[in-house]
Amino acid sequence: MKELSIYLTGIATMFYGMMGLFFMRKGGVLSKLVSLLMVTMALQCVKDAIFIFTGKYLVDYYWDVMAAVDIVAVPMYAFILMELVRPGSVSLKTMIIQETPFVLCATAFIVSGLRWIFLLQVIGTAIYGTLCLIWVAVNIPKYNRKLKERFSYMENINLNWLKIILYSFYVELALWVVMGSWVEIDLEFLFMLLSMGLWMVIGWFLYKHESVLEELENVPETVMQSAVPDVDASVLQLEIEKLFNEQRIFLNSNLKASDVATAVGSNRTYVSNYFNREAGMTFYDYVNDKRIEYASNLLKTTQDSVKNIAYQSGFNSPQSFIRVFSKTKGMSPGEFRKRGNLT
Repeated sequence: MKELSIYLTGIATMFYGMMGLFFMRKGGVLSKLVSLLMVTMALQCVKDAIFIFTGKYLVDYYWDVMAAVDIVAVPMYAFILMELVRPGSVSLKTMIIQETPFVLCATAFIVSGLRWIFLLQVIGTAIYGTLCLIWVAVNIPKYNRKLKERFSYMENINLNWLKIILYSFYVELALWVVMGSWVEIDLEFLFMLLSMGLWMVIGWFLYKHESVLEELENVPETVMQSAVPDVDASVLQLEIEKLFNEQRIFLNSNLKASDVATAVGSNRTYVSNYFNREAGMTFYDYVNDKRIEYASNLLKTTQDSVKNIAYQSGFNSPQSFIRVFSKTKGMSPGEFRKRGNLT
């Protein structure tokens, strides 16, 4: 059993170490946060291997020490979630403030051996994790709104995967708390395997989400204003109407607010504000209304398949076209065509 334990922790150490190296090379705040967590988890695996090799994990105190040190990484999970739903919100000061109580609590328990300190740490971790869950859940709709102000499509940037990660983190936290209650090496192995599987999925989603984070990167308003001059609202409106009505820029399936801003000689903040204030809708809704209008005309005047019309109208997939069309028109494209185009 000891040999198998050390073998598994060795695999986990290599896995987290490689993940840490991969994200470290990508750059960006979120990637650095993930890299920090991965390196921390790799070091924790080394710590587990030492405790298992020496047999100290069989002693209740040392088992609690293992768990107390592991729990120190919990805020790092929260930092990743915070940065995902509100890019640019995690600073070094925020990390120090939130991490310090966990480090102090673990240190106090290791030095004193008083188990009530460890139990206090476990309870505090459960409360902290729950509060983070609530905070992230509340901020997801705001993040979704922000996405719709910048993007005309939701493929690969929708928030379903973020919700999965959020609840997966919470389940992992719950397992962590349970394992801290009694010595059970089999549970430790199960947790280790589940954690590696979870991070394989998370890594894939984060990799695909990289372009979204770059687009949402916060740029100081003073920098934006100095880099690109302001544009009169009436002139901006005329330029945008020309782009959409004459040049049909909405047919670009990967259209972003920054693309429109570049085309009209403004910046994405002014453009996003224009759609929110003047058009009364998000950039996403405005663009897709134009696409649906264009698609409706094709449904009336051609016999092209719904699939072809979806791509011709600027949608990335027939599924997204059908979903948006049904929401806008109250019926599917097929029903729209079948009803004699009476809309």
